[in-house]
Amino acid sequence: MLDKSMRVEEYTPCRIHEHYSDENDEIEFISFKGDARFKLKGLGRFIWLLLDGKNTIQAIADQLHAKLSTSDEVAIKSEVIVMLKMLAKRNAIVINWNPLYKSFLSQEV
Repeated sequence: MLDKSMRVEEYTPCRIHEHYSDENDEIEFISFKGDARFKLKGLGRFIWLLLDGKNTIQAIADQLHAKLSTSDEVAIKSEVIVMLKMLAKRNAIVINWNPLYKSFLSQEV
């Protein structure tokens, strides 16, 4: 059951599939429906690798902040959320993974 008091930062995004290529610091994957191909470099790649259904959005933003060390935390969290929305729209991830039910709690961010 969805806890309505859960904050977005507590969501645990997860890749829908594990089939992707990670070569030359670039990740390439095909959408879940197989209708589009995507490439992620730099920070997009860094975020993708953290989408394992265990890291919360806050944990991802914190790790990204530590990697960049000079960036604004609020701006970083905002960028992470923008990236997650884009990936969810393309059916590449589930925004809030629930491993017990192998489903998602919410795609709303």
